[in-house]
Amino acid sequence: MSGFAYSLGGFLVAIAILVAVHEFGHFWVARKLGVKVLKFSIGFGKSLVSWRRKDDPTEYSISMIPLGGYVKMLDEREGEVAADELDQAFNNKSLKVRSAVVFAGPAFNFLFAFFAIWLVFQIGSPDIEPVIGEVAEDSVAYGAGFRPGDTLLEVDGRKVKTWSEHQFYMLHQAMKGNAINVSVADGGGQLRQLKVDFSSIDQREISRRPITSQIGLFPSPPDAKVSRLLADSPAASAGLQPGDIITAVDDITVNNWFDLVDAVSVRPEQALNLTIMRDGNQLVQSITPRREVIDGKEYGRIGLYMPPYENTKLRYGPLEAIWSAIDYNWRMTAITLRSLGRMVTAEMSTDNLSGPITIARLAGDTAQSGLVDFLKFLAIISVSLGLLNLLPIPVLDGGHLMYYLVEAITGKEPSEAVMLRGQQIGIVFLVLLMSLAFYNDIMRLLGII
Repeated sequence: MSGFAYSLGGFLVAIAILVAVHEFGHFWVARKLGVKVLKFSIGFGKSLVSWRRKDDPTEYSISMIPLGGYVKMLDEREGEVAADELDQAFNNKSLKVRSAVVFAGPAFNFLFAFFAIWLVFQIGSPDIEPVIGEVAEDSVAYGAGFRPGDTLLEVDGRKVKTWSEHQFYMLHQAMKGNAINVSVADGGGQLRQLKVDFSSIDQREISRRPITSQIGLFPSPPDAKVSRLLADSPAASAGLQPGDIITAVDDITVNNWFDLVDAVSVRPEQALNLTIMRDGNQLVQSITPRREVIDGKEYGRIGLYMPPYENTKLRYGPLEAIWSAIDYNWRMTAITLRSLGRMVTAEMSTDNLSGPITIARLAGDTAQSGLVDFLKFLAIISVSLGLLNLLPIPVLDGGHLMYYLVEAITGKEPSEAVMLRGQQIGIVFLVLLMSLAFYNDIMRLLGII
């Protein structure tokens, strides 16, 4: 299957799942609170498939445009309601009931994100052992005292099992401007207590890379092992095979993947001799890297994919996974809120905003990577969808809740004119937001941002 097919398929599956979760929240709470639901639709436009269950007044539908969905409830504002059903109409329910029905959609998005991450922690997430392979010179980490070979033991008293386990926690602290305390052990087992000050981190770009990379910490690189070969590449033509381990390029010793990249990239179109280990035997294979020009510079490429960094798994027991999933999603939600707020106040670049093209690409990438990565992706998008819908913008759930707050304070609903004007403003805002997101997507495709 092509990358485009994976992106399209992953995107549609992700949208269908997250919309179904969101709309089911509205549907389930409405039914529980005595509101009659006339239709539950995944997608907009003409129905492709619809059905009813025995003794169930709701029509269930899958519609033509798979970019959303809706729950249609009995409401006097949208049509005539029989006298014996007036008590089931949404508009006749109390303010608390209406607020609960509206809030349920975003709430179910948050619940789904929790469940997805809890499931990820149960399955086990591929990760890297928390051993430092490189510390960038003149970096925050180097100044704090980290050195290659150190093993991360604790972050602010939180035990470290894997490299990525506390990335969200550290990023959250960095965004709040808090320093963190890290316990490490060197190769000889000597313990040290280090303090990381995030004050020099560029807050405008803080969400672009893992926080460990931003402070100059990198895990031990993978071996120079052939994992996947690009078709019709010099590596494939030279007969390299998955499982081969490259130990030297001419007279240059290769200890890891980055040594191999450094040795090959500086010699485009120059014949090289690779020393490789295959099934316990040492072989020498001649190869000539192709020349590629990137940003005006020439590089040598032989057509090998970098092998996966992952050399362990992050897994929790059922109960531990509950608290870890709560913490993970709380940090993810807080980071997303802070990022949105900083974009509004220009404290963070709006280049960080992504649209459907980027989401589709990520959906395809994670779908190809496997269930765990796809679940993580769904959790992130589900939290974002929940937060987006809670923004106090008319036409979104948050806009309705804003009107209900006004009603609670004043004792009466806003007028139809006010709500109509609010809808117009909300639509304009969403169009501008989507336009910016599309613009960023296109700039990413062109390699400009």
